[in-house]
Amino acid sequence: MNNILFFKPIPRPAIWGHTLVKDYFGYDDFPDGIGQSWSFSAQKDASTICISEPFQGKTLLELWENHQELFGHPGEEFPVIISLVAPEDDLSIQVHPDAKHAKKKGFSSGKNEAWYFIEAKEGANIVYGHHAKDEADLRHYIQENRWDELIKHLDVHQDDFVYLPAGLLHALRKGSIVYEIQQATDITYRFYDYHRQDENGQERELHLEEAIDCLSYDPHDMENHIEPVIEKKDGLTKTVFISNDSFTVTRLEIEESGRFQDDNYQLATVIKGNGKANDIDIKLGDNFLIPKGLEVQFAGKMTIMMTTK
Repeated sequence: MNNILFFKPIPRPAIWGHTLVKDYFGYDDFPDGIGQSWSFSAQKDASTICISEPFQGKTLLELWENHQELFGHPGEEFPVIISLVAPEDDLSIQVHPDAKHAKKKGFSSGKNEAWYFIEAKEGANIVYGHHAKDEADLRHYIQENRWDELIKHLDVHQDDFVYLPAGLLHALRKGSIVYEIQQATDITYRFYDYHRQDENGQERELHLEEAIDCLSYDPHDMENHIEPVIEKKDGLTKTVFISNDSFTVTRLEIEESGRFQDDNYQLATVIKGNGKANDIDIKLGDNFLIPKGLEVQFAGKMTIMMTTK
């Protein structure tokens, strides 16, 4: 493949969404009420569609299954879902299953996740962990309705990177715009939702027992240990935030021009600025696949997030 391939994002409605995703990223065809946009997904019922020749109209899942020359990972399942998230209200407090719990439900992997903060208002924070010592202690907090005492918070700032391992109690809050990476096991357990009610006066369903079954009590899991690796080369500043068995996440910063090439595929999203990639115009909100081994010449001033495995 001799050039990048663009993909059409999928709007995802949410009660905590409105028009921020649409307005910030220029997704003019999105309806109102969208909380996040799937930039890349190969879920069977929601796979992003390629809008570039020669694969126009093909889904990412079809390309993964039939054109591994683009990726170089034959026999594997597509590993991630990449989203752009812009909440206009706090999200519910959640936990994701690890591999052991996910396999009980028929999934092949757990759900580790990570967030890169494109924007964060002054004083912004997220739910990140809890204070319970063990399950018995946790149930005491819940029975006594001491939710505010139970949950921990982590302050976040623009350009922060936060890792969310499976088993971590967490929630994104309003005031941030986030590039989200998650393993492709699309399963989340809702632990607490602030007793919010819908238009019919009903509270949203919780998955309390499933969440408790998955929850980690390890204090180390509730600390954000990120050690970015920064490399300046070929006109680019490349920052690798994390590289583990679930995903590798990299930020590319281009000031004027630069060259990028890697022996692995990259799922790329422009999160700031605009310019060109191999003489093709790219702008904020664009999502494109860089096939494995493809050399890309960038020109312009922009920031691009990339994920691979």
